Amino acid sequence: MPILAHIAYYVIQGLIFLIVISSLMSWFNPNPRNPLVRAVHAVVDPLLHPIRSLLPSAMGVDFSPMVAVLLLWVLRRLIEGGLTPGGMP
Repeated sequence: MPILAHIAYYVIQGLIFLIVISSLMSWFNPNPRNPLVRAVHAVVDPLLHPIRSLLPSAMGVDFSPMVAVLLLWVLRRLIEGGLTPGGMP
């Protein structure tokens, strides 16, 4: 597999991890001045904002993280299968 595909794979995995962390943080309402919280939101919010604008929240539940993870998963699968014969194991 080309090195760029490996890099893209790990970047997408990292983004999925950060989206999950951001979703978990929303349950506990951490201090927004914390540098770690600000860093996670700085990375995740630009990804989720377009989805939030297209997808309304249902009964106060935000489904944009789930949609973003699904889209990133599909993108990762396309990269795995599209750049290599047989995909990554």
